[in-house]
Amino acid sequence: MSALVAKIHRPSKHSVRVVGCTMLASLAAGLFGFDTGSIGAITEMETFVNDFGKLTPTVRGITVAVILLPSAITGMIAGNVADKISRKRSIALGALIFAVGSAVSAAATASLAMLIVGRCIAGTGEGLFLGCLGVYLTEISPRHLRSQMLLLQQIFCTGAVAAGFFVSYGTVNIPNSFGWRVPFILQTVTASVLAVGALFLPYSPRWLLSKGRTDEARHVIDYLVAPNHADERRELLEIPATRTGAHKSQLESLMDIWRPGVRGRTILGLALNMFQQLSGIDFVLFFAPLLFNQAGLDPSTSSFIASGCTGLVLVACTIAGTFYIDRVGRRKIWIVGGTCTAFCHYVLAILYATGVPHKSQAGKYAVIVFIELFAVSFTSSWSILTKLYAAEIQPTRTRAAATSTGQGANQLINFAVAASGPAFLESSSWACYAFYGTCTAIGVVFGFAFMFEVMGKSLEDIDQTFSSSAVAVSWPKVFQAARLTEVRQRKNSRSQSANLPGETRADLREHFKLQAINEGPETAVDD
Repeated sequence: MSALVAKIHRPSKHSVRVVGCTMLASLAAGLFGFDTGSIGAITEMETFVNDFGKLTPTVRGITVAVILLPSAITGMIAGNVADKISRKRSIALGALIFAVGSAVSAAATASLAMLIVGRCIAGTGEGLFLGCLGVYLTEISPRHLRSQMLLLQQIFCTGAVAAGFFVSYGTVNIPNSFGWRVPFILQTVTASVLAVGALFLPYSPRWLLSKGRTDEARHVIDYLVAPNHADERRELLEIPATRTGAHKSQLESLMDIWRPGVRGRTILGLALNMFQQLSGIDFVLFFAPLLFNQAGLDPSTSSFIASGCTGLVLVACTIAGTFYIDRVGRRKIWIVGGTCTAFCHYVLAILYATGVPHKSQAGKYAVIVFIELFAVSFTSSWSILTKLYAAEIQPTRTRAAATSTGQGANQLINFAVAASGPAFLESSSWACYAFYGTCTAIGVVFGFAFMFEVMGKSLEDIDQTFSSSAVAVSWPKVFQAARLTEVRQRKNSRSQSANLPGETRADLREHFKLQAINEGPETAVDD
């Protein structure tokens, strides 16, 4: 019996290969997470201040966030680059550029401009690998593993956030500039490993099909998909090249995601990506040491430890998400998680507005608890769901372009949040929480109205779902489009009739009474 149980639970060699490919490719997400977890702490280090001087809130925000601006730009074209040179080569190219940028940052000597230039170069590569990473993982993973593989990518990201906090804590007391350079050196080494390793990953079978390389696509599918998953193998091999968006220019690819039938899904994916960042998650992650310092913790050590603990909370919540992401509806996760996230923001706003953290020890700990609860709420919901849902709802031909466009929008909002963070905090200790809480609440309402449940549905079912209705809720009759159109037509008809020559008011009353009799009592017009 024990041998039988072991056989049942032993993963197949095909699943192990998919997991291995996902782990290597997910180093890209780790690079993004490590920079997020380390850069805010780096700018707090005494050795960094000795080399570059005390930064103003605005300059500090720009230094932290500048990597996101070129990332947003290249992220928007990453889909087209991936369609031309393949997903895996785009990841490798982005990692190589990121390695160069991190090396320049690590070598910066008493020149903040050199550090910023290095971060801009790194951001150019970051946009490339982030813009096509999710598409690549989606296209190499069998349907029964797809959501778990995308969550594994997220685990790498959140794990790297925690690693960034703890590496910064470990180097903060190094008495020379090597302390703040270590995180950049580690990024350079990791990006170099990814740049080489990504070249040995299998091509996406759908990309191979788009290039007419059917035999190679079959070989990749044989490598990654077990023979007993015949439906999934057949589904991958039946995708015609014309559906993948191949041989299109960047402009054509971008236009394709705005065509009827796909446009609504593109807008939905963009909106969800924007709301994800407007929840303020990277405001918390980039400036966690500053937030915990504001709450009253020792800025030299305790705030770094608390930041690292926040990173561990993110990892734990992401791992927990693997157990319910395919059991609880996507829409329900978005609504419940967003509601809890907004609630935490509002509580923090009230605590700071009333000055509680500065009046008692209990108030200080209350702030810390609700920052951690915010991290739990967000990571258990919007963090693990947004990019997965945005990719799931797109047809194959537009998935790469739409995903990279969504990634670009995500990074643009992220840049605005990160760049304004220090100045926002300096101007008000509570308004930032109220603002992000309100944005999150609006995102919850938006998701309630427009997110359809797609868990477990095939691509064809998703197409039919989004084609049948524009909203995910049943609105009252008076708000339905057909009813509104009918009301407008009657109003216009009456307005035009009132201006017709030769007709008296009595004639018009008689006309509308006859119309009311024919159409029913609902449209009766009073004298």
